[in-house]
Amino acid sequence: MSRNPIDPYGIAKMACERDIEVANEQHGLDYTIIRPHNVYGAKQNIWDKYRNVLGIWMYYLLNDQPITIFGDGTQRRAFSYIDDSIEPLFNAHLEPKASKEIINLGGIEDYSILECAETLQEIVGKGEIVHLEGRHEVHTAVPTWEKSVDILGFEYKTSLKDGLAKMWEWAKSQPMRERFIWGDYEVDKGIYSFWKNDYTTKK
Repeated sequence: MSRNPIDPYGIAKMACERDIEVANEQHGLDYTIIRPHNVYGAKQNIWDKYRNVLGIWMYYLLNDQPITIFGDGTQRRAFSYIDDSIEPLFNAHLEPKASKEIINLGGIEDYSILECAETLQEIVGKGEIVHLEGRHEVHTAVPTWEKSVDILGFEYKTSLKDGLAKMWEWAKSQPMRERFIWGDYEVDKGIYSFWKNDYTTKK
């Protein structure tokens, strides 16, 4: 499909991809562009308020806060457990067939955000689910993953439930590090209310 991102994050990634492609056209720089899809697992930053939804939820649960979902939770995303992704990522620089390819790494199974929240809720045994205002985001981000299997040897070994259980066991052993929260924004229009105020302080 043609690249047509709708938010600054996606636009920045698209620009990097084009920069790499042009470097090949102009300077002959070989490349493989890897697009990891929502990689999660032990040692992920669970203290970041703005990135990594599964880590954010675990931080909330460790602090007896509810799981927050933007909008109705029907948004669909594909997830990949870190242990399944490391070797294929390494193979990207070894496999000649990966040269000048754009490869979606993993993401073989997709879930709604609500399904993910309910799965984590089941594993932990607690966690109220609270719906916040919707975000300006793609509703369905599900990759074609076949190249990661055929070229890089990706194997889907870890289900979402098993991966979340492993990550939760690790998260429970982590210290409660201070969380960075933006205090002021130069642009006010369109900034989500849950970014302006730390939701966790309300509970």
